[in-house]
Amino acid sequence: MTNAPVAAVDGRYTFDNATSEAARQVRLLAEILDPHSTDVLARTGVESGWRCLDLGTGAGSVATWLAEQVSPAGRVVALDADPRHVPTHELIDVRTGDVTTIDLGEREYDLVHARLLLMHLADREQVLRRAAAALKPGGVLVISEWDCTRLDEMLLRGPAVLAEAFLAFQNALVGLAVDNGASANWAHRVPVAMRDVGLVDVEAEVHNRLWSGGEAGCLLHASNSRQMEAALLARGMSSPQLETLRDGMNDPHALTWSYPMVTTVGRRAED
Repeated sequence: MTNAPVAAVDGRYTFDNATSEAARQVRLLAEILDPHSTDVLARTGVESGWRCLDLGTGAGSVATWLAEQVSPAGRVVALDADPRHVPTHELIDVRTGDVTTIDLGEREYDLVHARLLLMHLADREQVLRRAAAALKPGGVLVISEWDCTRLDEMLLRGPAVLAEAFLAFQNALVGLAVDNGASANWAHRVPVAMRDVGLVDVEAEVHNRLWSGGEAGCLLHASNSRQMEAALLARGMSSPQLETLRDGMNDPHALTWSYPMVTTVGRRAED
């Protein structure tokens, strides 16, 4: 459910980019979310010569899109705890690091972007403050987060046995993330948090769409269920429930909404 690994209480990661399932997961996330993300980013006015920072870059698809926009004179820094899935690009500087501790700099970037990252960090507001400080005067911060508070409204069509397994999976997965320091409703608080750190012209919008079984929005749930199987079983799900979920997410008759995505845009005031 995330673009970046979810930090676990013991310091390991709930989602691990090194697993065999991770490449599929980040690819599906890009397929689901990139059209919305690039539409919002295009409206910020990103152009040749800009210097951009992509936090929790995942598959690197947004970083690659940004690199094409800032070409030939701009640069993109793609930061991730494990950036192994980021493709090579002459305008992308790939950096490995923990966003909660690495120096993001000050007044360095025209644009800072983070998608499905801060919601998983216990010190998310401090990271947001540092991301805002990394902006040049007039620079833009774009944060996209999933609202994971309406899980019982996601499955629109499917048999009762799938509905039961789907909701049990969502409750278990989100519960695991929350236990590890995530916030299911942080998406709604981002606009206020941006204002609190001094950003101006703060705007937010909600994006969602419907997916049929076999499409990326459904296949992501199946992918996450495989990557998180041991933890989900330990949390009370059964193997038959997981199989029902996976079969349902491949059934073209099933219909699900995505988690609603709240994207907030704020700008650092000119000096």
